[in-house]
Amino acid sequence: MEFIQRKTVDQVVESYLAKAAEEGLPLTWDRFEGQLPECGFCETGLSCRDCLQGPCISNPFRESNKVGICGKDRDDLAAQSFLRLTLKGAISYLDQAAEFSRSLASGNLKANDQAQLNAARGDLERLLGGGESGRSPGFPPLLADNWQGLGIGPEGTTRDIFRAFQMLEGGTQEAEELILRGFKAALLACGAARLQGRMKKAAFGYTVPTAIDVNFGVLRQDCANVLLVGNISPLLKRNLLAAAKARKINVAGVATDILLPPYVVSPATTFASQEIPFLTGAVDLAVVGDQQANPSLAAIAKASGTPLINPGSLNGADPAGLVETILDKAEKSFALRGEKREIPEVVETAVVGFSEAQLPAAGIIAGLAEGKIKGIVIVSGSGNVKFIQDRPTVIMVEEFLKRDILCLSVGEASVTLAKYGFLNPAEREKHCGAGLFNFLSGLGRDIPSVIDLGRSENGAIIELLGALIKTGEKPLSAYPIAACFPEANRNSEVVEALWYVAHGITTYFWPAFPVTGSPKVVSIFDHFLKEKFGASLPIQTEKKVEPLDKAGRILSFLKVEGARIITKGGHVWEKN
Repeated sequence: MEFIQRKTVDQVVESYLAKAAEEGLPLTWDRFEGQLPECGFCETGLSCRDCLQGPCISNPFRESNKVGICGKDRDDLAAQSFLRLTLKGAISYLDQAAEFSRSLASGNLKANDQAQLNAARGDLERLLGGGESGRSPGFPPLLADNWQGLGIGPEGTTRDIFRAFQMLEGGTQEAEELILRGFKAALLACGAARLQGRMKKAAFGYTVPTAIDVNFGVLRQDCANVLLVGNISPLLKRNLLAAAKARKINVAGVATDILLPPYVVSPATTFASQEIPFLTGAVDLAVVGDQQANPSLAAIAKASGTPLINPGSLNGADPAGLVETILDKAEKSFALRGEKREIPEVVETAVVGFSEAQLPAAGIIAGLAEGKIKGIVIVSGSGNVKFIQDRPTVIMVEEFLKRDILCLSVGEASVTLAKYGFLNPAEREKHCGAGLFNFLSGLGRDIPSVIDLGRSENGAIIELLGALIKTGEKPLSAYPIAACFPEANRNSEVVEALWYVAHGITTYFWPAFPVTGSPKVVSIFDHFLKEKFGASLPIQTEKKVEPLDKAGRILSFLKVEGARIITKGGHVWEKN
């Protein structure tokens, strides 16, 4: 590896980097270094290939080449670059919800609450299809009225997605309208995620806080291991877990749902290091979905002799038959591979699966009013090779907790934090300030330092935000609350960030969106959004920012004393 930067703070992952190098197996970090230097035009949003006349750029260093062939200037290019991200991210949520609903139509599942399931599926169908009934899928009136006034209330795929895609083909829309079109798509996705969560609850039952194991030690020496990677149909996954339990086959996961009551998928690692489990020799078969599964898995699985199954093929498959095929192949692979398995004995306990039911909105609001907690930070993001794996998330959350900030984690950020004990209730006193410790103790004995609300597409975080608005009867911008993505990479995470802003939550996102080539668009994300939503999404233009500095910016926004700021010279000082 030629690029001199530490790759990860996860010692287990780091121990396998040398092995991969010795065996000539390129990993995600190697491929990142091979891409350097990255294209500055693409990175700043000043490039376009939406038609066959280009590709075009807006060159900030020359008097010519300021606009594309069709006349797009740098503001158009940056705003459309952003819109393109949001549309792709929104489609990922819409597709997941629609596919899940379609799979439930087979009638092969005895639902926990069939009436609620039918109602949620009907709401989703109307939301996707459009029409008046799909305009406001259950959001608090305080939000929905503002969204409708801005023209961004979700109306359905045709009006929210198809129409916005056409704006990438041409037109004279101002940058502000293109940005709001992105928000409209994000709110459609937000509604779909909320309804997908309701469908899951109705189909499988409500999740409750559950103790699970996390890290490579969840792989087993004495039986076949099936690894689930990426987005996989919840119904297929649940059927697989039930059958695997009966046949004593172990199922672990990477970047996939953790809880499908009454079953658990223990996370082996996080998105950024999804290739590493194959190097243990203990993955006997991998079921690879989409969205968060890297194409590189095909090559590394071949090198390790691990069969792959993609359940989303064009021809489809009989669900029951597919489950049996997966388990049969896993057992055969286990028998052939023998005992050559190098599984690190590293396991951390984590309590996951909280919802608005276990986090009373009135109690949170009272905790803020009484000063037990100084603010709330939502932590999300699945990892980005541009940062040292896990380091920004861990350092920032350490700062928040000791300053009495209530931390709510979502998706892969929860798994990242679980690896370092932040989701283990036994370690709560070590991480939290006195006020936060007392507040969490009041919620119950088994409450960890950071509270996991599941993956964003399960809707628990959306339900909790709605409950806070309804209970407090005022916008979230009135509270000391922020969201942050310390190391994000997915288009779906861009969409998630937008719906937090639309809820009135100022959100910090790293790395910067590809819009920094347009000062106007950068300003829109700060001043224009604050005017419309009471919250902003400040674009962080610096490529290298220390995690303590990132945490300090958020604590300063929350008006929390003692924020630590890193100066340009690298020195730390306390902001009181």
